[in-house]
Parts: sequence; C-alpha cells; structure tokens
Amino acid sequence: MHTIHRLKRLALTVSATLGFMAIANGCGPVEYINQVSRKASSEVEAAKSVKADKYSPYWYTLAVEYLNKAREEAAHADYQAANRFGKRSAEAAAKARELAVKRAADPSSIPVVPDSSPDSSSPDSSGVDIMDTDSPAGLDDEDPLANIGNNVGDKGDQ
Repeated sequence: MHTIHRLKRLALTVSATLGFMAIANGCGPVEYINQVSRKASSEVEAAKSVKADKYSPYWYTLAVEYLNKAREEAAHADYQAANRFGKRSAEAAAKARELAVKRAADPSSIPVVPDSSPDSSSPDSSGVDIMDTDSPAGLDDEDPLANIGNNVGDKGDQ
C-alpha cells in the first residue's frame, strides 16, 4: 500500500513538473505577443502619428528596423531575441515620438542639414567640407546608444 502511494505521488510530481515546463516554454510566444505585437507596434504607430518619420527620422527608422528584426527573430522561433528587439523598438519609438513632438512645436530646434552640391567633395555654400564631418548633418544631438538597452549580442538582459 505504501509503495502504491509513493508511485502515485511520484506520478503526480512528474506530471506537475512536465506541466510547468510546458507552460514555461510557452512564455516566450506569450511575452512576444505582449512586447512586440502590442507594445512595440503601438509605440511605432504612435511615433508615426506625430510625424516622427519627418521630425526624428533617425529614431523612427531605428524603431521600425528593430520591430522588423523582432518579427524576423520570432519567425525563426527565437522569442528571446524577438523580445529584446521588441523592447528596443518600443524605446526607440518613444524617443522618436518625444523628439518629433518637441521639434514640431519648435521648428527652430530642427537641425539644419546643409545643401550638398552635386560634387559632395567640394565645400558647400557655408564653407564646410561635407566629407570632413564626423557625423551626419542633423544627427549631432541624437546619440544612437542613449536610452537604449544593452547591445544585441549581450546576454546580460536575458
């Protein structure tokens, strides 16, 4: 009788463990739906609605590309990577939205991009040699790593 009781308890423990593992494996897709399908997509749409593609093209493009990469990783069933990219997409979209609202309200805060002549190696009308600039014009105040999580290859945010 004691042996039967122990076998029942063992069977219950094994089935509970297997059930928990099945649920735990299912969390990746569930988190993906929350992080990417809902949050990141909504943030990108919100950024687009305030014309972030015009007023903050760097951050908006970054958000869109992170969202695309998140969807690509999910298609390969790498939900952990998809969730990381989704989080970064949402963060970049929020930054794009914030900057777009600020720039739309105060057009003088929009960086001026110098006109480039057909021969981009010659100085433009302001006397600045376009080929000697360290960063693209208009992006000086946009640090691509500020307010964004760890690098994609880092495993610290898992």
